[in-house]
Amino acid sequence: MDVTNKQYALRDRAELSVFVNQPFRNNSRIKFTCFDCSPKYFVFGANSGSLYLYDRVTTTFLAIFPSQLGTIGKVSISHNEKQIAVGNQTGLIGVLLELEPPHVKEILCTELTPTTDDREGQPLELVESAYVTSFCWTEDDKELYCGDSRGIVSLIQFSLFMGRNILNISLHPVLLLENRIVQIDRYKDLLLVSTLSKCVLCNTAREEFKQIGNRPRDGQYGASFVIAQPNSYGGKTTPSPPLMIVDEEDVRIFCSRPGSRLWEADLEGNVIRTHQFKQAADNRRYRRELQCLQESKLDLIGPTEPVTGTMMVVPFQVLYSIRRQLLLVHDRCQLLIIDPLQSRIVLRTDEFTDIAHVAVVDEWIYLLTGENRVFQVRVEIEGEEDPHSTSSGQQEERSSHNKSPMQLESRKQKQGVYILDSVLNNNGKQLKDGKESPLLLSTEATIKEALVSVVRGKYGRNIKQMFMGYEQQQRTQNGLPERPKTLHLTKIYEPSRSNVFVNGNGHALLAEFGIEAEPEDLDCGIEEDIIEDLVRTRTGQTFGTIQMQGKKKFSTSLLDGYETSEDDATVRNLYLIFRSSIISNLNFADRYAKIFDDYDTESIVRLLRKLEQLMEENEEPNARVKCMRIYFNYLKPELLWEIDSDSRQFIKGGFILCNTTEPDDRACLSRLVHCAQCGYYLEATASCHYQEIGTCLMQYYWSRKEYDECFAMVKQVPYLWRTITRYYIQDRREDKVVACVWNLADRELFERAAGEIPFQLEHWRKLFELVIGYHQRNEMMCLRCDAPCTRPDNPPPPFNGIVGHAAEGTAIESPFRQWNYLLGVALSHFNSPLDLLSLVRCYADHIPRGAIAPSFYIRCLLLEAK
Repeated sequence: MDVTNKQYALRDRAELSVFVNQPFRNNSRIKFTCFDCSPKYFVFGANSGSLYLYDRVTTTFLAIFPSQLGTIGKVSISHNEKQIAVGNQTGLIGVLLELEPPHVKEILCTELTPTTDDREGQPLELVESAYVTSFCWTEDDKELYCGDSRGIVSLIQFSLFMGRNILNISLHPVLLLENRIVQIDRYKDLLLVSTLSKCVLCNTAREEFKQIGNRPRDGQYGASFVIAQPNSYGGKTTPSPPLMIVDEEDVRIFCSRPGSRLWEADLEGNVIRTHQFKQAADNRRYRRELQCLQESKLDLIGPTEPVTGTMMVVPFQVLYSIRRQLLLVHDRCQLLIIDPLQSRIVLRTDEFTDIAHVAVVDEWIYLLTGENRVFQVRVEIEGEEDPHSTSSGQQEERSSHNKSPMQLESRKQKQGVYILDSVLNNNGKQLKDGKESPLLLSTEATIKEALVSVVRGKYGRNIKQMFMGYEQQQRTQNGLPERPKTLHLTKIYEPSRSNVFVNGNGHALLAEFGIEAEPEDLDCGIEEDIIEDLVRTRTGQTFGTIQMQGKKKFSTSLLDGYETSEDDATVRNLYLIFRSSIISNLNFADRYAKIFDDYDTESIVRLLRKLEQLMEENEEPNARVKCMRIYFNYLKPELLWEIDSDSRQFIKGGFILCNTTEPDDRACLSRLVHCAQCGYYLEATASCHYQEIGTCLMQYYWSRKEYDECFAMVKQVPYLWRTITRYYIQDRREDKVVACVWNLADRELFERAAGEIPFQLEHWRKLFELVIGYHQRNEMMCLRCDAPCTRPDNPPPPFNGIVGHAAEGTAIESPFRQWNYLLGVALSHFNSPLDLLSLVRCYADHIPRGAIAPSFYIRCLLLEAK
């Protein structure tokens, strides 16, 4: 039966409260706070901290499991029905092992790791305790994903040791998001995480992350996978040779949006369309009977139905999946069952009130309402064929006679894909029992026919990947390393915005074979339905009808790992890791290192230039800075002595860029005074980014007397004046050292210079003149051209943590710029205290009254007496 004509109904409604409440014996203090169900069990969490286990079919009470967890907030039964995950309201997580008797019932506990919120800088004791908001088991039940109220998705891994009942629970954060996790769903290696503000798609095998859509939201909205066309083979049979490629299931992603809307996305994370499910609430009485409720019988807004009354909006807080085909949403008093692919509400009822929790097993829906009341109801799909009623051969025979022309054409397109793949990647010589397969002995006409069917169909871009495989095979035959040749049939959902091959290059390819494009081919892949103006591109453009973008974007698919060259594949991986690090807020230095370890420095520089270009094409701001940070987090500074000149210049430019691009860095530099003649800064910043790399570059150039390279770096990154001063001290540049140590106001450099050069009477005299000029005329000496420069009368206050005098405010500059500190250092380096007193007396008229403490004179007299 056509999916658009299926009949839906709610059957077998029953209240299970009497059976469920039997263990309480009229104890009204115990309340259920959450529940979950599986094909075999019910499990309820209570405010007492206990778990109550029931048989789902017979509703028989089986056992109670007390715990010290306190009020239970979340429970989840594993797929094998042997474990139950439990979370309370204070961050504790428990796992109940081995439900089947005669195993000992044991709850092993761990807790969410308490962490401070680095983004707000709150101390640990002020951070609100986290709690689990969502559980998601993997298919083998060896791993459990936990989403919490902080926005962290953690992975609990179960590792059995030698003892049967010994279990180690380890908790690892895998995704750090901005706010609370609402729902987690999983399909194969893909993990779908919905928060209060966005949805993130994760490839857990490759640790790649991608945000779905780019419009934020604010509220509790869920997300779920839906299988549009399940694999007809069901994993039990395979097609006849040589067509051994079986299509994956057609899976879509649905994400809740405000106003009873759903985003539909493909497995690459690309939003396809927006579905609207608002209801018109007029004065007509709702149907309360549990019967077949078709969309035409509901009070819905249709294209020809006038709106009479206000709009009813049901928030899609959590999307419950019914057989991976329908979606169930609810509020406190209403249940809606949606066919998301057909974009329609197939069932609705307000029979139940005060709905608190919902769980779904196959087509059965269970509801927990107030006062420990539990209800069940079953969704019946009239006309749905039982897959076990007929043999597979009969089904295949019946379907072959009943296929529509569109279905037959789609099958023909797929077969064309396989034919071309076999011809190009196997050279038409696949052997079977020592003979060539007859299906692969294709004439030129057969190949052309297959080509036409594919290009005109929705699998057009797969031809490109076939030629990629053919090119790889030729390169392998020429002695180059072999790379994978698998043909990955990625679904191209209509309306598709990325099928450039179908809309353009496909017809050009047909023309090369002498095949003219038919009129209907010009509109291939384009449908009439308009995409709602809710999905915007990063440049602000909206997709109404299908619009081809002028600039081709780089594909960030989480599933398609096929590229044309090794460099392209590496650059793609680097970019996906970069995007994943931004979305997940995790550090992927190890993953970058695994890639860079296989290349020398020259090759890495080449890849970084390509990565920069790729980021610019995808409109990433400050692309080169981000590329250089990726590399600098990996680079070992000592390698700078061994690389070629071009690579060294590339790293030098990247180092300067990393220290002069960010707004904080520019604001810091704007607060420094620079020389009006040569443009060099008179002072230095307290720190810089990637200090070791900058210092190593300076050391390399200085050792080779390439002073121009050094000063070119110092002019852009004034922190490196400290490195220059160290070299001046080593080279005994007495003409430069005094001005440098005074301008930098660095205690360590000043005391080192005074002792190593060492400072003589003329050095101290020059220093005292600089001090007097600084305090009386706001004057400093340029460290590059030795020209006197006047500072502003009211210099701006230091910038916290960056400017040279800002790390501790006046704690650095104030003692250094004062006479007491300078004279204290001088006294420790003068042979005779009387000589120092004589020098001070020469500048007595310029030293403010009280600037020198009496203790200085007392120390001089005591040292002279000794």
